[in-house]
Amino acid sequence: MKHARTTRQRMTAAMAIGAAVCAATSAVPAAAAPPTETVASDAATGVKADATNLQLEPGAEVISAGPIGFASSEKDGDVRWTRYADGSSILLTRLDGQAKESEYFGAFSDTVVMPQSMTEFSRYPDGATVYEPASGAAPVTIDLRTLSRSHRYVGAVADVVIAASAAADGERAHLVTRNGTSLSDRAVTGLPAGALDIRIKGADAGAVLLSYRTGELEASRWHLALVDLTTAAVTQTYGVGAHAPSPDAALSGTHIAWFEATAPFSSTMILNVAERGSSAPPRREAIRGLWKPVINLTGNWLTYASASDLRYGDPQHRLALTAVPVTGGPSRKLLEQVSTIVPSPDGSLLAMGGTLSGGQGLYRIAPTATGTPTATLVASTGEPTAVTVIGHTVPSVIDLDKNRGAVPLAWRLSRLNVTFTATIRHTRTGLAQVAHLAPGNGPNPDPQRVDLIWDGLLHDGATGRNAPNGAYTWTVEATPTNGIGPTATATGTFTVQRKAAPHDFTDNGSPDILARDNAGRLWLEDTASSPEDLWRLDETRTRLVGGGWQIYNSIEATGNLAGGAAGDLVARDRAGGLWLYQGRGDGTFAGRVKIGGGWQDYTHLAGIGDGNRDGRPDLFATTPDGVAYFYQGTGSAAAPFRKREASSVFFGTTGSYNHIA
Repeated sequence: MKHARTTRQRMTAAMAIGAAVCAATSAVPAAAAPPTETVASDAATGVKADATNLQLEPGAEVISAGPIGFASSEKDGDVRWTRYADGSSILLTRLDGQAKESEYFGAFSDTVVMPQSMTEFSRYPDGATVYEPASGAAPVTIDLRTLSRSHRYVGAVADVVIAASAAADGERAHLVTRNGTSLSDRAVTGLPAGALDIRIKGADAGAVLLSYRTGELEASRWHLALVDLTTAAVTQTYGVGAHAPSPDAALSGTHIAWFEATAPFSSTMILNVAERGSSAPPRREAIRGLWKPVINLTGNWLTYASASDLRYGDPQHRLALTAVPVTGGPSRKLLEQVSTIVPSPDGSLLAMGGTLSGGQGLYRIAPTATGTPTATLVASTGEPTAVTVIGHTVPSVIDLDKNRGAVPLAWRLSRLNVTFTATIRHTRTGLAQVAHLAPGNGPNPDPQRVDLIWDGLLHDGATGRNAPNGAYTWTVEATPTNGIGPTATATGTFTVQRKAAPHDFTDNGSPDILARDNAGRLWLEDTASSPEDLWRLDETRTRLVGGGWQIYNSIEATGNLAGGAAGDLVARDRAGGLWLYQGRGDGTFAGRVKIGGGWQDYTHLAGIGDGNRDGRPDLFATTPDGVAYFYQGTGSAAAPFRKREASSVFFGTTGSYNHIA
């Protein structure tokens, strides 16, 4: 057996999903080959089953149940029969798509019936292959074309094939069995003339429940007919309304139950429960919020739900498998969700679905000693029912100097029918970037991924800012859109790093502008990368550095002179003293430290970055006659520059420029 595979904003999202798998409810076998047997291994799932840790492929559906084992259909089309006792499985055949209808494949027994391919004469299967996996007998083929060209496969109860054929006044139903090399064909008696669209809706050990319609177009009506498998006679009929394309119905030894639609495409259904053999009218109850309803009976209870894959569904629909007494009364939830459900010969039900505590898998629905039904896990797919954040690829260290500051982040989730929120927050400042995503599922059942490209921006109100260096936290929240389970959360940390930029005083990689007003106040203008143009910087906010800067006649941004994490600046007073202001990385500066005197001899000071490419910022100074001197940076706050050197850089004679930066 196979097992589980294991404001201003420039965030973009994408989903990584697997290849599509085409699923068809009326799938046909590719070939009828002898079964090959494999044995299930004891894969740990964290969920305790009945007796053994039975495993099912993620995305599998149950299609029939017998006393010894059950049949399931997988996403890739494999149809398997599995023993309850030891979990051993037999591959019966492979379909062109996944099968999901239950009575279609041999209800109420360990016999599994697979319809054969269609012919040019009919859009329906014209035969079937009967498998007996419990006994190991060779498959038997039933070719309905030997009976008539119009015979079509409808379904099966154990080894009895239910067929329909064309008649002058509608259709006829047939019970077909194989006796040696020949076929026994018994026409069902008691169906009215003009019966059309005969389908199987339920079964027990001795009877089959068929649906059919009479009349054409607006005048058509739908009916149910209970057929005795021994006599091939209709023993009871029920009218079920005009709007249902085919009524959803269930059969037990004591009751028949079905849904009627109140209007085309309406999600309000009328539940009908009738006693078998009784002429009393059925109990009727309106139930809202049903879409693709499934209904079954077990003991003195009936169950219903809107059948849905866990990865889809709407919270307005009744996705939970709900049980209610056949006579009416308080209901109880058995499963959070169900996709397929089939009856078992012992009166229990087998349902593919999930609970928040047990996860996804095959559950047996059966009454307890008190008669109240409960759900017990039989086989697990290893998948959680609640949305789960399985993992992530957020680096522990992010270098925003790379890839133009674009950082791919990803989180793996158990399913993607969620609204997804990712928050990236700078620990020191509290600035954050929040992305709201609605990813949606891919077609496969495996864990899927939400991708996010972080552009290195954070937000201060409506303004985007380059993300500062330092410690960060990330938090993700995934809220299921179908309402099944709580919001999943996960958190983590990372560190942003980049080299100190020459004119960056806020430690966020973007150049800043220093400006002094006439009152001697120094202002800092932070910038951020433009979302519209990578080569443009946008102003983000202006802050006051401080006053009293009128005592200086030259102020220069020099870069990281002192070896810290942010840019520094130098300022020359009117006496020629040069002072160092070390940047703290938050737009403020440490107290000034004097570098030296005699700098009044220079007309201009220019912080030009790394002039000799040794990795440290340097300084140029020019005399009134245009001679330039180069001051090599040391990286030390105590002595930021080496002894000056004459430079061949020519800035022009006195008066050529009024400012050099």
